[in-house]
Amino acid sequence: FFVFSDYMKPVIRLSALMEIPTCWIFTHDSIGVGEDGPTHQPVETVSGLRVIPNLDVFRPSDAEETVAAYVSSVTRKDGPTALILSRQNLDQNTDMPAQARREGSLKGAYVAKAETADLDLIIIATGSEVQHALAAAKDMPGARVVSMPCMELYERQSDDYKETVLPSTCTKRIAMEAGVSDPWYKYASKVVGVDRFGFSAPGDIVMAELGMSADNLSSEIATMN
Repeated sequence: FFVFSDYMKPVIRLSALMEIPTCWIFTHDSIGVGEDGPTHQPVETVSGLRVIPNLDVFRPSDAEETVAAYVSSVTRKDGPTALILSRQNLDQNTDMPAQARREGSLKGAYVAKAETADLDLIIIATGSEVQHALAAAKDMPGARVVSMPCMELYERQSDDYKETVLPSTCTKRIAMEAGVSDPWYKYASKVVGVDRFGFSAPGDIVMAELGMSADNLSSEIATMN
């Protein structure tokens, strides 16, 4: 259970400090844990790992991103990687070739759905929320969906690559993650996050009640200028 990574924080921190290429694997990544309740539902936990220097934190959205996360962890030689995996089943982005998803994930972020008209909006998501971003963007020809499984790896890419994913000309951006919202304001002006503890109920109910749905994302987008 990912929430109990707090007990391991000193060791994870030391692996980053000592540049040891450890692969830390966690599951049950969010409020989607469900009935176990808020004691077992990570909210701030993934962001707590992201602020550790030299630690790559992957929160993959589907099977192909998970493959890329494993590949990245075993090929990285100068520091550890944490894989943050979901408990629940996730939709697979089969509209995009598997190899493209793997290659994009190995750069930390990539365009999971390209706009079909003039770029008007960028939706950034990670993990189990990418499926909601793709669903919300389905009827928005000017919307681009960016999957960002690993912020740290994306930040190590060239400025040219980063500009192809998040062009500076498009400032209308919204991010979505089932966790605290603060880290995402680096990339987006509006964030759909979870800035409170969860509650005990089936995971899909907890997710929906706390705004982790395509419908709620669409509603939030509608409020943007």
